Amino acid sequence: MSKTFVFGYSLLSYAIGVGTLIYLILFIADLYVPVTINTASGLAPQWAAPAAIFLNLALILIWGSQHSFMASSIFKAVWTRIVPPAIERSTYLLFVALMTAVLVLFWRPVGGVLWDLSGTPWGQILTGSYFFGWGIVLFSSFLINHFQLFGLQQAYQMVRQVQPKGEIFRTPLLYRLVRHPMMTGVLIALWSVPVLTVSRLIFNLAMTVYVLVGIYFEERTLVKELGEAYRAYQRSTPRVVPGVY
Repeated sequence: MSKTFVFGYSLLSYAIGVGTLIYLILFIADLYVPVTINTASGLAPQWAAPAAIFLNLALILIWGSQHSFMASSIFKAVWTRIVPPAIERSTYLLFVALMTAVLVLFWRPVGGVLWDLSGTPWGQILTGSYFFGWGIVLFSSFLINHFQLFGLQQAYQMVRQVQPKGEIFRTPLLYRLVRHPMMTGVLIALWSVPVLTVSRLIFNLAMTVYVLVGIYFEERTLVKELGEAYRAYQRSTPRVVPGVY
């Protein structure tokens, strides 16, 4: 596999991954894009509320399963026999983008508004908090290794023929407050809701469950990989809420 292809593939995957994430952020917020959590696409089935709720939960389950399964060490051990390690993460991003497109296009909004604070100071605060939460996610990714998370580092190392260094366990800045600041940011964003519709409530509840379950299984893997160093970190640092949980 040529170096030019690997580097170009990683850049394209990065652009698609970032673009998909931006669309998902706007989709959840019901802002600026044509298909949102409250506005169906032409592909979304015209189902009644009970069936629509079931469909939406199934879409989130499929989306979350792909995220977790393809990121697992068991899957990677098999997958990297087919896909070169230099583009494994980039390929993962493309599958994430595909599953996100499926979620967005087939999501079926469910009618009903539980509260509407749009146009009020509280609504503006919650909108700001929503984007602040995603800012925490982005900042936290750079604290560990943003370019490794998004596959660019692996491609660069292959192109430059640099041997990957072993991962060093460290806890920079926000990681001293909570063990999973990226998930803290996601939860802040999810629940900073100026207009809470039934659709958004379903999405938030399902995604919150996914985040908490995902943390549980991720920590099991981290304990296996890092041993006592991570157990000590667990004892000293909360999961997602400083000083609480």
